[in-house]
Amino acid sequence: MAVASNDEGKKWIQASLAVVCILLGYILISFFEKLAEWFALETMIPYYFGVTQALSVVLAASTYFYVMRTPKTSDFLVNVYQELMKVVWPDSQQTWRHTFVIMVAVTIMGFVFGFFDFGANYLLMLVNK
Repeated sequence: MAVASNDEGKKWIQASLAVVCILLGYILISFFEKLAEWFALETMIPYYFGVTQALSVVLAASTYFYVMRTPKTSDFLVNVYQELMKVVWPDSQQTWRHTFVIMVAVTIMGFVFGFFDFGANYLLMLVNK
């Protein structure tokens, strides 16, 4: 079992949170662009795109710092990381075996449901004649 140091866990948490906040900023920028497209806000508000991009960056950065500075949330994320390090992941052979079993089971169930669907359609065709 891999044992991770507490500093390594904080680095992963900070990096993951940074990626999430960057995605949040991108989503906010896209949202504000759609709002401008729908309501023609760029004609009514001067420097609309610059203001919304700055606002999106400020919101994403403030979210990052809020989560990292709040002891309750940062402790929660540390606990999540510690529990994740305890997970025993399957090896390659187990993964391929499980994938094969799932594909076979899904194929069999597809044929079973297809057979029932064909039979129900055939019975409905006979009833509707």
